[in-house]
Amino acid sequence: MRAVLIATAAVAALAVALSAPALGASSQSTSRWSTYLAPPGVCPNSNTAHGSPSNEAQALMCLVNWTRHRIGLPALTWSPRLAAAAEVKARIVASCGDFSHYPCGTRWPASNSTLGRRWNVWGENLYFGNLWLRSPRAAMLAWLRSPEHRTVLFSPLWRSIGASVRENTSLDGATAVSLWVLEVAGRN
Repeated sequence: MRAVLIATAAVAALAVALSAPALGASSQSTSRWSTYLAPPGVCPNSNTAHGSPSNEAQALMCLVNWTRHRIGLPALTWSPRLAAAAEVKARIVASCGDFSHYPCGTRWPASNSTLGRRWNVWGENLYFGNLWLRSPRAAMLAWLRSPEHRTVLFSPLWRSIGASVRENTSLDGATAVSLWVLEVAGRN
């Protein structure tokens, strides 16, 4: 229930994060949360907007773990199972054009039947951006600017992470977008 509440709150926060000033270079340097973002060059491919999806997902994991380390939390380990769940969610969001944690009426997480009993708590962050806002770094900064998304990133319960990025021709009126899905899970 707790994870579902976190995910539901994250939907409302995304609207706030997306309505924030553009995440271009000038706003990255003025955001108080930019100090929680790994310096450029620490996470390979984190500024890449058109790299391979697996390299970009690994860059996002690096950014998340750098931030968690900065606030004294343990690093998360990559989970192919959570990455697959993230990819399923991204595919559903893209296919029906419904940018939400429950796209087209699906249950959250999109593929919880594949998660088994390894975890009993999980969270999810969604992001999409176009133009220069498509990179793992842009997604991470948007989440850092949102209290609800930071709650997902900073939970001490998480042990595993999976992520997916999907290029989409359009979503919510924007064209040529990158859609990010981050799944985290643990046991309490």
